[in-house]
Amino acid sequence: GEEFEKKIAPPTLLLYVDEGKETMV
Repeated sequence: GEEFEKKIAPPTLLLYVDEGKETMV
């Protein structure tokens, strides 16, 4: 989930995850 990703991902990766969230979802 988002909380897990925020814990393991630095801000730069967060931006990548945020854009790919809909694709990965």
